[in-house]
Amino acid sequence: MSVMRKMLNLPPKKPKGGEEKVAAEVNAAQGPASIAGEGNGAGARTPPALGWAEEVESSGRSAARKAGRVAIWLVIGLAAFTGVRTWVFPTKPPAPIEQQDPQAEARKNHVPEAEAQQVAARFARSYMTWNSQAPEIRAKEVEADLAKGIDPKLGWNGEGIQLVAQTIPGPVTQIGGKRARVRVDVRVSVITGSGKSQRTVSSWRGLEVPVAQGKERVVVTGQPALVGMPTAGSYKAPDEPEADAELSGATRDTVKQFLTSWAAGSEDQAAAPGADIEPLGGQIALDALDSWTVDVGSGDKRTGTATVRWKFGGAQLQQSYQITITKVSASSASRWQVEAVTAKAA
Repeated sequence: MSVMRKMLNLPPKKPKGGEEKVAAEVNAAQGPASIAGEGNGAGARTPPALGWAEEVESSGRSAARKAGRVAIWLVIGLAAFTGVRTWVFPTKPPAPIEQQDPQAEARKNHVPEAEAQQVAARFARSYMTWNSQAPEIRAKEVEADLAKGIDPKLGWNGEGIQLVAQTIPGPVTQIGGKRARVRVDVRVSVITGSGKSQRTVSSWRGLEVPVAQGKERVVVTGQPALVGMPTAGSYKAPDEPEADAELSGATRDTVKQFLTSWAAGSEDQAAAPGADIEPLGGQIALDALDSWTVDVGSGDKRTGTATVRWKFGGAQLQQSYQITITKVSASSASRWQVEAVTAKAA
């Protein structure tokens, strides 16, 4: 009997067909004498045993067989339990790992930029405006945006007169801890001289305003500081496109008529159908169309450059425009009309 059949406690294996045949032939060869000998007692010869002989199993083999059987059933039971458990309690996917964003953490300590610019611009107007005849007005306006407990004079000696015409908030420099510096450009005017020689002089001043996020709102935390204004920068304009001399000459009167009507507020008469061109606003007139050139190209829509002199405010002012013209056809005739007007990009 195989070890596996014993471990699983299966019945003995039956002999195959060939084994039965061999046993029958042995019995036939022994003949009747063998059978008769069975009745003669001691003189009879015992026939040899055929088939499976019962074997006495040792205690060691019996214990190993039982242990193996237990191990097999444990494996089967564990597999079945694990499968059922996963059906009833499916394995939960691991929680996603949150990625830390250092910039997001730093932004938590930033001052809100829009509010900081608004506060700094209003404060700059109050701070840069003074009048020795009414110092209390400046103090009251400065205190509106200044942190409590700070002297509203902020270094002013109480003399002079200066007015602010405009303030333009600029970049906000975050310095951490809910603090920042705000750049503000301030247009100031001062009166110089006296009598007939008295005049008003205006200029731009750069100012950096320290701000911080308080409990309720953004406040100015101390004295601002004057800083320099930007200087002129260099720039190389691209080369001008080649001009279409023939089309420039053929459409010059059309463009001039449009500009004249545009200044008078009736540009619809000279503009192409469907064009959306807002009027200039009156009290302005075309003094001259100094130049008009159409860029080389093809098709029914072309672009050109116009140099124009306007008359308004008692002066002449020359400006350059980029004008788009389009060919409009009606019946058997066609003509060029203005479709769009914008400032020329240098």
